[in-house]
Amino acid sequence: MKRLNLTVLAIGAIAFLVSSAQASLLFSEGFNYNTPGTLVPNTNPGGGAWTGGNAGLTIGNGNLTYSGLTDQGGNELSISNGAAGSAINTFANVTSGQIYYSFLLDVTAADSGNNYFTAMNPTTGAPNGGTDAIDAYLYSNGKIGLRTAGAATVTSSSALTLNTTYFVVLEYNFTAQTAYLYLNPTAGGSQPAATLTLASVTTVTAIDDVGFKAASASGNYLVDNLLIGTSWADVTPSTVPEPSVLALAGLGVLGWVARLRRR
Repeated sequence: MKRLNLTVLAIGAIAFLVSSAQASLLFSEGFNYNTPGTLVPNTNPGGGAWTGGNAGLTIGNGNLTYSGLTDQGGNELSISNGAAGSAINTFANVTSGQIYYSFLLDVTAADSGNNYFTAMNPTTGAPNGGTDAIDAYLYSNGKIGLRTAGAATVTSSSALTLNTTYFVVLEYNFTAQTAYLYLNPTAGGSQPAATLTLASVTTVTAIDDVGFKAASASGNYLVDNLLIGTSWADVTPSTVPEPSVLALAGLGVLGWVARLRRR
């Protein structure tokens, strides 16, 4: 009986460690700043200060949410085209494996100039559509697009609906030299097939910052709930625990009960 209790207790300890382990999250941003106001030079709680300009980039009073996705709270970033401006923030440099970037997007007015609005960049510096590692675009036909350095843009098969919140995930795989965009994946679920894919991207060797850009054309978007990490689970956290986690947590409780009974 003593050996059994110790075994159950050990399993419970493992369950606790698994369920409480920190994922490899590199950056998160809920835009929990004073509103209304400019993005720069607010400082990300887990990163550095947003740098660059404020033209077209402001903190709004709202907060985007998506069904099943853990909400960071705070406010939202409003990108208003009409005046060109950009801002960036940095995180730990990634040079191998995969990097994932998720965010919520609500297009309130279509882009008239076919511009990118957010990017992960290969080195610290202002976002630039010609040299970014991976960009998300919006088009006058309402479609969302994916672009990488040295590769042509691919676009979604259908247009986004205005004033609707979408869950977007970007991925760059250094090993496969391939970029992906996922539209409305299930939060907390397994990684699905990509909505958009760009292969043979040989010019991207490092990623260390994320940026936003407003353009001189018309178009307005809301962005919120940024997550950047090195695994799919990092950037698609669910508000409901996975069944496997619940099972492990249950074993942990059983281990604790067994110990109490032994006493």
